[in-house]
Amino acid sequence: MLALTKKTDYALIALSYLAKRVEGVMSARELASVSRVPLPILTNVVKALAHAGIGVSERGSAGGYSLAKPADSINLHELITAIEGPVHFVQCVSAGADDHRTPCELESCCSIRQPAHRIHGRLKEFLESVTLAELVDDRAVSAGLHLVQRESVPLRQMTVREFA
Repeated sequence: MLALTKKTDYALIALSYLAKRVEGVMSARELASVSRVPLPILTNVVKALAHAGIGVSERGSAGGYSLAKPADSINLHELITAIEGPVHFVQCVSAGADDHRTPCELESCCSIRQPAHRIHGRLKEFLESVTLAELVDDRAVSAGLHLVQRESVPLRQMTVREFA
């Protein structure tokens, strides 16, 4: 099963509240209070988002967090990468030229390497096509993410054939 950590859940929740904020910043305490995300974890998450250029951190007594760019310019791929690190469908898919992992010992005889790389590309394209704005516009998000029971619901039903 492909699964992301709770930190990504928390990042999505925090970003949804920041996206709905028309102007100004939200303090970490205020954000933790409305989202019901534990403050220490939320602080680490928003710091990672700010470091990745998704959020902005303003220091001082009137400081807080805001989005660094419009919600329709933030996609799931960059969000997940900011929190989890590079997305890999299979281990042999490298993040790029700067990836220093040891090559897979089965690479020379692997019968699924090419299809897996193609699926990885499609997965990345899909994640890049889903924006924060789409998530924020969802009725469940508007009603308050912290009140909605968490369940696995795909953003769009896809068949295996679409990924291949």
